[in-house]
Amino acid sequence: MINTKNVKVVYPELTIKFDDVTIKENSITFIKGPNGSGKTTLLKSLSNLLEYEGEIVGNNDITYNSPKPVLFNMTVLENITYPLRIRKLNIESYMPRINNYVEKLNLTPLLQKNAHKLSDGEQKKTSILRSIIFGPKILLLDEPTTSLDVESIEELTILLKELREEMTIIIVSHDRSFIEELHDDVVELGGNYV
Repeated sequence: MINTKNVKVVYPELTIKFDDVTIKENSITFIKGPNGSGKTTLLKSLSNLLEYEGEIVGNNDITYNSPKPVLFNMTVLENITYPLRIRKLNIESYMPRINNYVEKLNLTPLLQKNAHKLSDGEQKKTSILRSIIFGPKILLLDEPTTSLDVESIEELTILLKELREEMTIIIVSHDRSFIEELHDDVVELGGNYV
């Protein structure tokens, strides 16, 4: 479970204050709100990518997947296994999991292709797999359906339903049907500016 209390992020031009939030373990929670309400700011605060005031409890072993994929100039497989390499984990022992995930997201034929030569949607899927492959406790997905076609969104939906058994998933998305299909809980941000 993640709890936030009196969280506030100070930017040079404005300060965003958040209502206290509780996010249940092993669930899929969507963060909703109008543009500028601080959805991405909240995700980045949860993942300690932004400095914040206040208290966040339970946000350990967490990974953040940004709206725009940042992939290395390597093959798809090398990108996916990168988090395993930097953690000095045995990549061979993760191969069944890798093969399962890439098959679910229809990336198997692309494993040896350079990630920079993929379409935007294929890059997005590669980036998401890189975020989940090492099994974080908490997965933050910021606009995960951007650049994905309908079929790819369906594939991702199936995968996330399976992953909720082993991780807490927090998603920012404007895709209503995606939210309706997946959500266990929804947190609505109003945007409290100071």
